[in-house]
Amino acid sequence: MESKATIKRQHILKSATDFILENDFNALTLDSAAKQAGISKGGLLYHFPNKEALMIGLAQYIFEEFTIAFEEHAKKDPIEKGKWCRALIEVSKWDLEHNAELNVGIIAASMLNPDLSESMSKSYQYMQNKVEQDSINPVTATIIRLAIDGLYYSELFHIAPLNDKLREKVIQQLITMTK
Repeated sequence: MESKATIKRQHILKSATDFILENDFNALTLDSAAKQAGISKGGLLYHFPNKEALMIGLAQYIFEEFTIAFEEHAKKDPIEKGKWCRALIEVSKWDLEHNAELNVGIIAASMLNPDLSESMSKSYQYMQNKVEQDSINPVTATIIRLAIDGLYYSELFHIAPLNDKLREKVIQQLITMTK
């Protein structure tokens, strides 16, 4: 059973995530996070003593949630061969459609903070290991992961983002590559 402190911490992180998605990443402050969570700023500071600590917590929370969804998608896939790659594709597709603002902020913040960057790197390595051991050619699996990374960077940083129709065709082609 989770402690009260862990439950409160999760609530704060979920609230901060919701705030970013409703507003803007740059609008997130300790005050706004506390208000969104319905707690005092002192209560927030107990769990996250500064904005940097909150950002590290957010990055870990976001990647934990992504990893849970990744594992759940793979677990539900009845076809063993390529299931981890398909899980990565499907979770990434949903994530890009729903969490773009959040992802931009976390990626940007990670470039300035080695702790955030390290946390992201560990999550990516976990997923890379899963797709490499996915009963398909590990090079093909890695190409799929790198293509997903490219979709993220293209859309998140507005570097020649694909229109919806072409993005869907790319995603379908990636899924085909898993079979």
